[in-house]
Amino acid sequence: MSRRRYDLPSLKMIGTFEAAARAGSFKDAADELGVTPGAVSHQVRGLEADLGMELFIRQARTVELSVEGRVLFDVVHRSMGEIDQTLRSLRALRETGQVSIGATTAVSSLWLTPLLSQFWRAHPDIQITQEVRDRPFRRPLSMDLTIEYAVEPPSERSDVLSEDRLLPLCSPAFKDRNLHRLEQLAQAPLIHLDAKETNWTSWPNWFNSLGFQGELATRHRVNNYAIALQLACDGLGVVLGWKGLASGMVASGQLVPLTDFETPSPGRFYLISSSPTPKPETVIVGKWLLAQSWMN
Repeated sequence: MSRRRYDLPSLKMIGTFEAAARAGSFKDAADELGVTPGAVSHQVRGLEADLGMELFIRQARTVELSVEGRVLFDVVHRSMGEIDQTLRSLRALRETGQVSIGATTAVSSLWLTPLLSQFWRAHPDIQITQEVRDRPFRRPLSMDLTIEYAVEPPSERSDVLSEDRLLPLCSPAFKDRNLHRLEQLAQAPLIHLDAKETNWTSWPNWFNSLGFQGELATRHRVNNYAIALQLACDGLGVVLGWKGLASGMVASGQLVPLTDFETPSPGRFYLISSSPTPKPETVIVGKWLLAQSWMN
């Protein structure tokens, strides 16, 4: 036999008691609740019977709280007020159409965040919150949408957000070095990304895809792609860059392609929905993001 977590009387009786105590009248409480005064009296008597005490002092046209009734009313009134405020906040959250999106630091900083101002101009009634992390998102997904890179399509409902290409990127000053062959590039100060959780292509994999199996130089090892890009911008080495994702940095002159070597990415960026039947706001955001894909 299951046991109730809280030893409470009927919530209907408690709600009726609160209305009658606040109004100081069974009739006025009945009008508020949309029932008869007899129904209010019945619920109050049921609560009194459950507690084994009188909560009201009955008079001809009005009722007054007993000492015990005042004690109970203070707690019930305060608690119902807090519940009311919480529900109002939750309803407001629903009405604003909030959509949560998960993304890596690089995707967020290089692509998603710069786009949000454009989205809000078109859809000011939809709020977007981000959860940014460079580790895999836990399953089941807690966010409405996530942007993830994967070699194989995700098991969840998803759409291909973008394909991309990989190429060496560096600062304009660093490009002055004459590096035209893979052997020369392999000995340049390469910035290595140690982030296996992302499944992103590493320098060894990139060189292997071009048929080069020689030794590679190492200048820096970092575990965050945004940091790797910043080191390259500062002229400290060469980063393996996403041609489309980093296109804004190339367009601004912060980074430039170092060589003509580039390869297609072995995986794709997917826009994943946490629900097979997403809410309307999520559908709007998802379709809009897919239309902004940085490379198809």
